[in-house]
Amino acid sequence: MFLTCFRSDFSFLASVLYYSSIRMHRADTLDEADFLLTVTSSTVLLSDTRFLDGSWREALRMVSEVHPHVAALVVADAVERPFLLDSDVYALGACGILWKPLWIDRTIDFIRIANEAAENRAALHFSAA
Repeated sequence: MFLTCFRSDFSFLASVLYYSSIRMHRADTLDEADFLLTVTSSTVLLSDTRFLDGSWREALRMVSEVHPHVAALVVADAVERPFLLDSDVYALGACGILWKPLWIDRTIDFIRIANEAAENRAALHFSAA
């Protein structure tokens, strides 16, 4: 799931990931992301730092409160590096930051690692229940 209002970023990434057996959905808003995370059983959320109705903080908050098994990655421009690295991005639950321009091999690795983390969270939850 990619929470972004940039269709071109999504289209390119979704096409490339398709050939790596990773299916990607796109949401423009936080409500759309919440809905799609629910109905698609997505395990990873990529969030741009800003989108139509919020920022990465709201996206991470929604994931932690509503979809605690979903792993989140923040997608950011290099100019945002000082701000993000000095912020509480990891304390709010992000598993990592993907820096634009996205390097495909690194992005695929991050998504696969985040997916594995989400599956481990789900397994721990179900074994504790």
